[in-house]
Amino acid sequence: MKKPYVLSVEDNRSDIALMERVFEKEIPDCDVQYIEDGESAIQYFETMQFSDNPPKCILMDIKLPKMNGLEVLDYLRNKKKVKNIPVIILSSSDRPEEIVETYALGGNSYVEKPKTYTDLKEQLPKIIQYWTTFNKAPLKVF
Repeated sequence: MKKPYVLSVEDNRSDIALMERVFEKEIPDCDVQYIEDGESAIQYFETMQFSDNPPKCILMDIKLPKMNGLEVLDYLRNKKKVKNIPVIILSSSDRPEEIVETYALGGNSYVEKPKTYTDLKEQLPKIIQYWTTFNKAPLKVF
């Protein structure tokens, strides 16, 4: 049986490297796959690979090249086959209007990126455990 995986839509190479380290050391039962821009994420959502094996959740930055994270979230929530996948905005921004827009577009959670590796190491496993283990997502779209 394949391990569950999380899709991270993130363009910051430093953040990706830190997240990879946390997944490797603290969340070994879950894989992570990275996509570095909004357009590539949407292209991936349309692939058979994605349809056959969707992620348990999507971690998405807002400030992405080519198409921002809120535009990608809007796309996801308007596509029947992917609309129930939990999307967690993980952003360095704490702007109230972005938080409001995240929830208005159907985002499941908004988390400000931890500022230190120690904080990331403490918070990311909790976020992933909740969305991959405790949260009960529908098995299909109704």
